Amino acid sequence: MKPIIICTFYRAPHDSQGTQIEELDLSLSKLGNKINTHNVIITGDFNLPNINWENHHVTPNSGYSTVAANKLLSLVEEHGLIQHVNEPTRKQGNANNILDLVFTNRPGLIKKLNVVDGIADHNTIIIDVNISPKRKHRPKRKNFIRNKADHLNIQKSLDDFTHEYFSLNQNMTVNDKWNLVSKINHQHYETLCTSPSYNFQIQPSLVQ
Repeated sequence: MKPIIICTFYRAPHDSQGTQIEELDLSLSKLGNKINTHNVIITGDFNLPNINWENHHVTPNSGYSTVAANKLLSLVEEHGLIQHVNEPTRKQGNANNILDLVFTNRPGLIKKLNVVDGIADHNTIIIDVNISPKRKHRPKRKNFIRNKADHLNIQKSLDDFTHEYFSLNQNMTVNDKWNLVSKINHQHYETLCTSPSYNFQIQPSLVQ
């Protein structure tokens, strides 16, 4: 499975010059070749309903920033992104606007997308991502069974260990000293190996 990078973004409505779009562009540029080798998802409220995402056309004189809209379209083209939301995400008066967007760098990365009622003034976008988690196999772990320990021999071994420890060269490493202690455990404790388990490795990276 390719690593996945998830980015969230918010563009304030007063950003008429598209400065925040430029900052997003800079953040994506910092990804370097990861934009090609990783799965990338960018989602957020862009506040640019004046973009027609079917033909990538900016509606003039709409009351929204055409400068910011054109900068976003340039960013999408430069980084090879695909925009997946084609339904209104906010109703304001008689207008149904697409404000919240989802971009990916691969067309098949989004398996399913639904726009449903939200808990605020924006609708909620639910996506199913076409990826599978990587399973990391853990080796069997040895556990000591305390109630089956040979306590008499443990005490004897500890007495011998004390004499051995202080008579040996004190230039021994920490690992060597620890091996002396752990040797007693392995000699006089019964052990049980647990079954292997799996660990899902999902490591999100933030774009700054």
